[in-house]
Amino acid sequence: MLELTDADLLARLNNTEDISVERKSSGDSRDWIKTVVAFANSAPVGQPAVLFIGVKDDGTVEGTANLDSLQKTFSKKIRDAHPPIQTFSKVLRHEGKEFLAVIIPGSLERPHFAGHSYVRVGSETRDASEEQFKELIAQRTSKTRYILEWKDKEITIVFYGPGGRVDPPKEWTVTGCGQFFVTLQSGTRVESFVLSKVEISHDDVTGRMKLEVRTYI
Repeated sequence: MLELTDADLLARLNNTEDISVERKSSGDSRDWIKTVVAFANSAPVGQPAVLFIGVKDDGTVEGTANLDSLQKTFSKKIRDAHPPIQTFSKVLRHEGKEFLAVIIPGSLERPHFAGHSYVRVGSETRDASEEQFKELIAQRTSKTRYILEWKDKEITIVFYGPGGRVDPPKEWTVTGCGQFFVTLQSGTRVESFVLSKVEISHDDVTGRMKLEVRTYI
């Protein structure tokens, strides 16, 4: 996981809330677990998101009197997450007032739940749609997870028939990938391919992912 120093965290304190930063008051405990689950499900695997507790929306530190009690309350709330979510807490000081910074890495064990499954869309935490839920489940396999890193990006694809390569490399875009198949688009052509017939390689010329697809049984 990428390390965040105290200086890094303080620099994020006044950042616009987005996919990796959220601020909650010390009295807003009902949304803590929801936000932590959303970060664990949405941040890139191993990359840290930060929940600031005891901080107002505008970045003003409230100055919570009992941070020890606050940390205990947070730990109790987060136990409801399933599977368990790894978090790291730090007490920081800004302008003479203390607050809590909770670091939540994007999780390999996603999806996590606290009732609903949540994802991060811009600066909002939302219920995961059925499509997003299936995508989160699929990301548990390394092949699917890697292909999804190229979602909405151009890749190279090569087709192979019984006699070898049947088409020159073509440019396609990954539009989706689940547990069993990947969906690609080239212009107006959209096709899905069974993952067992797809091998991941690398296009050294363009520096992007290459998929090698067998078109025979």
